[in-house]
Amino acid sequence: MRATDVGDINSNDVGSGARFNAGKPDIGLLPLSILAGVYQEAGAGHKAINALYSLGNFQAGGDRADLTQVLVDIQFRWEDCARVFEYGKRKYAAWNWAKGMAWSVPIACAGRHLMAMFHGEYLDSESGEPHEGHVACNIFMLLLYLNTYPQGDDRPTAWLGQPEVWPELIGGNGDPI
Repeated sequence: MRATDVGDINSNDVGSGARFNAGKPDIGLLPLSILAGVYQEAGAGHKAINALYSLGNFQAGGDRADLTQVLVDIQFRWEDCARVFEYGKRKYAAWNWAKGMAWSVPIACAGRHLMAMFHGEYLDSESGEPHEGHVACNIFMLLLYLNTYPQGDDRPTAWLGQPEVWPELIGGNGDPI
């Protein structure tokens, strides 16, 4: 296992869900709502930026509503999400993700896929599946973790504050982007 990998495929312990992240930037270290606001101020109108804003609100201490808004924003197809989970089953193990992992991992992964969408990529180069499907899978992980793995909540809320402060920081009026 590489230092940037997460979890243990062979373990059944809670919190041991595996992710191979070597070579992938940790976009979760960026305040995602501010990133979305920067793109919005530059005139970018794109469903991925709307979703990034909602994901950023969750990152800053938001709740289930922010996650479900990401799903609404990306207009994903269930089949794409299912195929991404099938890909994960082959890459890791069936239901490996359901064991839980630090919440920052699927937040960062969803953020990377949203940025790829914004930059015009439709298919993920590794899986060959649509980025929307990858985003949806990561959001479903987080929705499950809200109930099954709350101890994995490592969001930087102490530094980012609550989502209500972001509109003032990005110059918006608080409405969805």
